[in-house]
Amino acid sequence: MTMIPKTYLISDNCTNRIKPSLLRDVKTEALLVFARTALERYFAQVDESSIELKLSTNEETRYTYDTLKKLLMHLQESVVNVDYLINLIQNAKKYPALKVLAKKEESLISYYDIMAKKVRSYYKEEPASLPELLVICVLAEWILGEEKSTNLYPFLKEIDFLELMGSFENNRKAFEREGKCKVSEIHELSFVIVEKLKRYKFKVNTTRVSKTRK
Repeated sequence: MTMIPKTYLISDNCTNRIKPSLLRDVKTEALLVFARTALERYFAQVDESSIELKLSTNEETRYTYDTLKKLLMHLQESVVNVDYLINLIQNAKKYPALKVLAKKEESLISYYDIMAKKVRSYYKEEPASLPELLVICVLAEWILGEEKSTNLYPFLKEIDFLELMGSFENNRKAFEREGKCKVSEIHELSFVIVEKLKRYKFKVNTTRVSKTRK
């Protein structure tokens, strides 16, 4: 029997995963996977480049980014990131024991992909900007705008998304690039992402026929 490497176990990626049973809640999970992945990569980039994060006041800066780091901590405890899903897909053929797990993650992977593709398409000709604000805006649009339940993830109720967005709104001029308001751009993109996720319907393949029978 081929043993699965320890690096592919869920416990190494997420300490206390909350796994929804309903497809409508898997969409929320996918959005949180998106948020965790974006925040992890953002803060890693900040640490590597030693960029000093600045908003209009030190208090506003500290509040905003401390809140995001706390959010990331909760996400790392309760949802996986995209690296786990990628490893799972790539190794399902090599390790048969992973095939069943990969099948169970199909809806989550599909929902995540639909959002990731939209971001890649949006920024195909320019570098992405303000990923931390994008996380705030997509969560606000989903939770407040679409009124999606956060019962499975109670830590989301502790976050004042409007106040966080206000921190960036108060500094619009600082985020202008070549005459474009990046804050407005992020609001537009977040709306498009949420609309895409909301309208996408995952179809379970229930008509598969085995090759032997065929």
